[in-house]
Amino acid sequence: MSTHWDLTSLYASFDDPKMDKDLQDVRNEIQSLKKWFNEELTDNKLNDTDKITYILKQMTSIDYKMDRYAAYARLQSATDTTNQIALEKLNIIEALYPDYTQLEVMFGDYISEIDEFDKVISSSPYLQEHGYILQEMVEINKHSLDSDTESIIAKMKNTGSTSWTKLHQQLLSTLQVKLPAKYGLEEEIKPISTVRNMAYSQDKNVRKRAYESELEAYKKITLPMSACLNGIKGEAITQTELRGFSSPLDMTLFYSRMDSKILDALLKAIEEGLPLVRKYLKKKAEVLGYDNGLPWYELFAPLGDEISKVAYEEAKHIVYDNFKSFNPNLADFAQMAFDKNWIDVEPRAGKRGGAFCSNLPIGESRVLLNFNGVLTNVITLAHELGHGYHGHCLKDEELLNRSYTMPIAETASTFCETIIIKSALANWDDKKRFEILNDQVIRYVGIIMDIYSRFIFEKALFEKRDNTTLSVEQICDLMADAQEKAYGDALDSRFNHPYMWVNKIHYYYASRNYYNFPYAFGLLLAKGLYAMYENEGDSFLSKYDTLLRETGKNSIYGIGQSVGIDLTDVQFFRGGLRMIEEDIDMLIDLIDRND
Repeated sequence: MSTHWDLTSLYASFDDPKMDKDLQDVRNEIQSLKKWFNEELTDNKLNDTDKITYILKQMTSIDYKMDRYAAYARLQSATDTTNQIALEKLNIIEALYPDYTQLEVMFGDYISEIDEFDKVISSSPYLQEHGYILQEMVEINKHSLDSDTESIIAKMKNTGSTSWTKLHQQLLSTLQVKLPAKYGLEEEIKPISTVRNMAYSQDKNVRKRAYESELEAYKKITLPMSACLNGIKGEAITQTELRGFSSPLDMTLFYSRMDSKILDALLKAIEEGLPLVRKYLKKKAEVLGYDNGLPWYELFAPLGDEISKVAYEEAKHIVYDNFKSFNPNLADFAQMAFDKNWIDVEPRAGKRGGAFCSNLPIGESRVLLNFNGVLTNVITLAHELGHGYHGHCLKDEELLNRSYTMPIAETASTFCETIIIKSALANWDDKKRFEILNDQVIRYVGIIMDIYSRFIFEKALFEKRDNTTLSVEQICDLMADAQEKAYGDALDSRFNHPYMWVNKIHYYYASRNYYNFPYAFGLLLAKGLYAMYENEGDSFLSKYDTLLRETGKNSIYGIGQSVGIDLTDVQFFRGGLRMIEEDIDMLIDLIDRND
């Protein structure tokens, strides 16, 4: 069976005539719908129900073809980053996004003027199915500018924040780090990505030298990076004011379909969880011989000597068997992904790193892995198939009802991780249990503690940027302060990471501010849901699928209400924290037993 994914259900190749036809159809349909808005919208021969139905179906058609075209180009580029044809195709379709944005604004303008809009929606099953999105469009319209201005803003982003984002990526991806002859190691020059991975080395000297050299290398690019950050955050603040939001956080919550009360409950839970994670870091500091908290370069230091290996075929069996023990439907989905070659498995030259899942408009998914045979790859496989199962639960929904916001995005993936972890803790030997638990607890450090520091940093950054352009030194001070508040005495403040803002791409997305708390929300939501499953058993399964189906056509609060959860109540998130505490306590017990 092939370990490369099969994309032929999208297109046979870049020469496939269907690809050119989709592109031409998108262009024609956009222009046709624009013309319809300008010439036919006021025609009294059609009532509002018929007009809205027509517009929705036209936009669905455009959306479907744009998504299919872009997905094929992105997926081809992911497995061959040197593929210039893929990049050209992606640029071509992205150039049409501003025109589609203009259509959305025109549609929002129209439906916002309709009296008794609820009655219009209730007049048709098709409109009822799109009811949430239609009402959301009316609310979005309140924060929208006229269509011409929106089009201008979308186009100017290409020479504004989008250019700053690209500059950040170029500076970071081309940064070479000099590793001096030090600590008994020979001088080397390595790319920044390689140097950052040295944080996981078995050799303390390698970790420490990499940390010191990373910080020194960033100094060469901090000035242009600060210009990127100031420019992007300044644009976000300007858009916030133009659209009538009180702050960039207010705007982010609005577009995330998330109530501020939910964020308050989440942050309270995170703050309650900080001592749990600090407990692990203090134990790690004790094991590694530090009295004043962990230096930053030891946060990811391995605690075990040998890494268990697992073949891909074995990983597939582990995932399938454990998915089946939870829900046969989940196992069947995983088997379908295996059988139909939806997964690109091994690392190779030109393939991008990491892992992701892309849920496609055709009702299928594609998963990219860089499977190298370590035990934790099993968790990654389960995680990405969880994303795929989320898409699978949505595949019969209307296309416009399949898009969900960032806070909900990591729920199904983290839930599927938890299925594997619970089985591992119950059935595997201590060595493998330690490896899986250690990997998970390090993830908790990242998602609860580091994510919290990023939230604190970004909030302070926006508050300062509202009044002035920040210097490199000011930005570094904000980052150091945020890390101290999140890590507390678990981190040796003499060896923190004030340049972390340089490395994290999330700060450099003008349209995705606060790309941090959604990860913590996804973790605690998934853990809380699993706690419900442990209490309710098989009766929970239908609730779980219902929740996933609701994610594209409901608010975050409404999604929780659909399965009887009040997400404004911190008590729900505490259920997830209890599971995290159990994992940390078990890991510390394993560490103590191995001393």
